[in-house]
Amino acid sequence: MSIFPPSPQTPILSTHKLSLLFDEGQTRALDGVDIEVGEGEFVAITGPSGCGKSSLLNLIGTLDTPTSGDIHFRTQPYSALRDLSLFRRENIGFVFQSFHLLPTLSALDNVLVPTIGRPGDHQERARALLTKLGLSKRMNHFPAKLSGGERQRVAIARALINDPDIILADEPTGSLDSANAAQVLDVLDGIRREKELTVIMVTHDASVSARADRIIRMRDGKVDAEVAA
Repeated sequence: MSIFPPSPQTPILSTHKLSLLFDEGQTRALDGVDIEVGEGEFVAITGPSGCGKSSLLNLIGTLDTPTSGDIHFRTQPYSALRDLSLFRRENIGFVFQSFHLLPTLSALDNVLVPTIGRPGDHQERARALLTKLGLSKRMNHFPAKLSGGERQRVAIARALINDPDIILADEPTGSLDSANAAQVLDVLDGIRREKELTVIMVTHDASVSARADRIIRMRDGKVDAEVAA
């Protein structure tokens, strides 16, 4: 039986009747989605392919615009934000399945990419993040010389470089073997607890979603159930 427990903390993010249509309204990726995510919570979004979980993540990350409904960051609606790209850069970090590292840049320079255009010297913070993630001896290596697990840890450092409030992770372990997947999840959850970050993760893997505080299950563009992990 489906149960819908309330988020345990004050919401950092909430969606209100969120819908997303494609193909001139013929395809409904999201259909009136209402969720709340608490400060510091680790939420996994699961469901079959095509259920809308990645579409939801893209809307939360301001990579797409809803057809109707709105998203609130704390008390402010996204629709009232004047500069979505600035909001995204300052408040949200992204971790993707395929890493999205630039092949011509070193690990260190990949981490620094989100700081381009921001005042100040960010090298020290980037080096500290890579060291914390066990990559102190791999900073000057290019992605082709790094293992899958190392590349994902570089991606996590890049997501953290601007000190975001929310990490959005889309199948972050999907390209990794079980050992590297477990290591990446340990790193992500450890940093989340230390810095009191909020993590929203899309995954199809039950062993991965079990690491979250709460699981939101989606089907046909709607929330089907919310359960404690």
